[in-house]
Amino acid sequence: MIKNPARLYTAVYGFLGLFQAILSYAFHFFPRLDQALPFLQAIPHMILVHSTLHFVTSILAIVIFFRGGERGSFWFAFGFGLFYTALGLAGWLTGQQFGLGLQPFDHPFHLFLGGLALLAAGPSLYHSITNRKVPV
Repeated sequence: MIKNPARLYTAVYGFLGLFQAILSYAFHFFPRLDQALPFLQAIPHMILVHSTLHFVTSILAIVIFFRGGERGSFWFAFGFGLFYTALGLAGWLTGQQFGLGLQPFDHPFHLFLGGLALLAAGPSLYHSITNRKVPV
């Protein structure tokens, strides 16, 4: 069982993000799949750049989860949280797609995922500031 929130976040994001990216690639590269199940891509309309961002960050999360330990997971959750929170806030305030084909529902979702990542990184940050042992 994973007790460290940053490690848990890193693992969950890594595997779910990879699953989402692979599905998006499948629907893009196999049009018959999209025709057979049009409802799965009806709302998100993921473009390759956006799917690639998910793929790269998910692979990074998985590698960090298996090789980076608690420290690596903290830095992933903290950095990814800052990035996603900034992306969500900027998109929400400006309505921009930033070349990622973002839809209006993406911005609050990115804010949620970014905030969750920062929340997951919080206990590690607190424990390092107060010189307490990071919970395992």
